[in-house]
Amino acid sequence: MQIQRFSGGFFFDDSSNRLKELFKVNQTEVVRFEPEFVAIPFDQHIGAPNKLVVAIGDQVQKGQIIAKSSADISGHVHSSITGTVVEVCEVPALGENTQTAAIIRRNQSKNHTESLIDANFSYEKAVRAAGIVGLGGATFPTHVKLNPADHIDVQTIILNGAECEPFIASDDFLMQKESHKILRGGEIAREILEAKEILVGIEKDKPKAIAAMEKAANKVKNCRIVPLPVKYPQGGEGQLLETLIAAESPLDGRSVETGAFTINVATAFAIAESVDERKSLTHRYVTITGDVKKPQVIYFPLGTRVKDLIDACDGFYGTPSRIIHGGPMMGKTITDLDFPLTKGSNAIIVFNEEHDGKVTESPCIRCNRCVEVCPVRLEPQNIDLAYRNDDLFTCDQLLATACINCGCCTYVCPARRNLAANITKAGAAIKNEKEALEDAK
Repeated sequence: MQIQRFSGGFFFDDSSNRLKELFKVNQTEVVRFEPEFVAIPFDQHIGAPNKLVVAIGDQVQKGQIIAKSSADISGHVHSSITGTVVEVCEVPALGENTQTAAIIRRNQSKNHTESLIDANFSYEKAVRAAGIVGLGGATFPTHVKLNPADHIDVQTIILNGAECEPFIASDDFLMQKESHKILRGGEIAREILEAKEILVGIEKDKPKAIAAMEKAANKVKNCRIVPLPVKYPQGGEGQLLETLIAAESPLDGRSVETGAFTINVATAFAIAESVDERKSLTHRYVTITGDVKKPQVIYFPLGTRVKDLIDACDGFYGTPSRIIHGGPMMGKTITDLDFPLTKGSNAIIVFNEEHDGKVTESPCIRCNRCVEVCPVRLEPQNIDLAYRNDDLFTCDQLLATACINCGCCTYVCPARRNLAANITKAGAAIKNEKEALEDAK
């Protein structure tokens, strides 16, 4: 297959690669972690908010729905352990925010049922009942994504195994251990959408994952594993489409309009478990790495607190300076170790004072490096300047809302200006203004 490299993006420099080697996770066996308590937020998806359907004191089964919404664009939330609901309270969220969660204490009894999804459900209903959302970080409800408009003809199912941010190994490890289930999830999506082929994109720096997936693909009709250039942000949906099928995702539309349906490999795995084993989405793999004493990928129940997983890695190495939820390029800093991990959690990265690399901004020197690396072909320095001058009109004209917040511009900026964060703020402000105008009509 001819690989078309997307324009923009970059290859990480030697200093980043040295840190990547230092933070590398080396393990062969699955590490399972089961805490005594979980704090499960009601809302772990894009869409309508959920309402609690259990009460304090209720006994709940692993896989049982504890919060849901009747709206179509929503995602049910399930108990990730068998236990007792002991409290409903506010827990830390990203930023300085909080979120409402159910606190569940584990029962010591081993007698519990995991398969709570109706055996008569169709594929689509099983996916919805399982509460599956995009596990690559977007958290858009998968049952909605599997039902595109009637005029859209899907030819290709793309499974995204690029995992292009440094230090993260969750999908890599999953592909090594669960290759058959991942491809089974791809087959289910292909059957639902009546597509012809399955393509799996994996960056070349994951040879064990590529080997495992290629072996499993030998038993799947019209399925190919495509090794990808190790280039950031290769795992972005638009960039993956450009590489695999030489198609550009429409700016004002959906990527599925290209004829390709894209999901993360962890999402495909969850689809297979919901359909074949009738399991709800209660667990996932997370990478705990950076300046911890024992970096590892852990299979954990949703609602596990960060501090419990750090303890499972034998604690911090040195004095922690910054803790990131997600990858170092697109992740968000967390300030409270009681933060519970959810469906959108794929990594926790700890930087101590030696490795944090905090910098101070200086004036833009108009070098244009941010323009050269932008995978969406924007003008980051001009959007940033307009936002700093409260000029949202110019930000809109420069398509700030098209930013995918990959962080390329910030990474390469010699003036160390926080371009990506300001462009994201500009895009949010533009959307809020337009929504306010619509509401006023």
